Amino acid sequence: MKNARRFKHGKNATVMMVACLLTAGWLAQPVPAEEKPAAQDAQPNQAVNAKEQSKKQMFYPALTKREEKLEVALQVDTEANFPEIPLAEAMIYFSHLHNLPIVIQKKDLENYDISVDVPINAKLKDLSLKNALIQILDPIDLTYVVDRDLILITTKDKAANMLKTRVYPVGDLCRSHSENDYQVLADAIRNATLGDWKSKTPRVVPGNFGGGAGPQNYVNEQGGTISEVPESQSLVISQTYHAHQAIVELLTQLRQVRADQQGTTAKDL
Repeated sequence: MKNARRFKHGKNATVMMVACLLTAGWLAQPVPAEEKPAAQDAQPNQAVNAKEQSKKQMFYPALTKREEKLEVALQVDTEANFPEIPLAEAMIYFSHLHNLPIVIQKKDLENYDISVDVPINAKLKDLSLKNALIQILDPIDLTYVVDRDLILITTKDKAANMLKTRVYPVGDLCRSHSENDYQVLADAIRNATLGDWKSKTPRVVPGNFGGGAGPQNYVNEQGGTISEVPESQSLVISQTYHAHQAIVELLTQLRQVRADQQGTTAKDL
């Protein structure tokens, strides 16, 4: 009960619920969907309209309904006051405040000698849940990923090895559909430092005595990969959760720039 009393969020009902959960030994467990925070007025004031946040799918496979819900929830504003609160308790607080399944990967942390009781000292307000988690987790070499319909808290090294492959339709950004167009776009993504990438080395074509090189091979090292597939007007990208988030944002910006330029051109005619 003493740990729970250290919460200074200002709502006694929320504090009591966290205390009860700790007594029951629910550290780092997902929150059942049917359980709601006792203090409804402790919910973040600024709700996010799911329809406004939902964007047209820019990749395959598409997000599941639950993944979409989690991504929307991560954009909702949150607040917290953690005066040396254990990490596990802080995550339980966010889990119940937003009614989300936030789970600490305890074994991953133990492999790096990081305790679930590492103290968190933070006062947060007017931040999205996404940025609040980054603010708390980044200094202790942890991060979050959305995976298996959960928000998982894990180490940065573990997250760096959790690669997912997506197919991004980019025909609208490569109008001539030449191989060069797709290579330029792929290079732009790699050069934007949105993640770690495996380096490439030219593959020499046997029998080519002129010194020419064939398709490039990836060096066996840590990082993601990107391949241009003009035949399907797409890029195949294998990267981490956060890198994919940044790639979606970059492609969105490129499309917005093109739309703005087309609008300006039309007005000038």
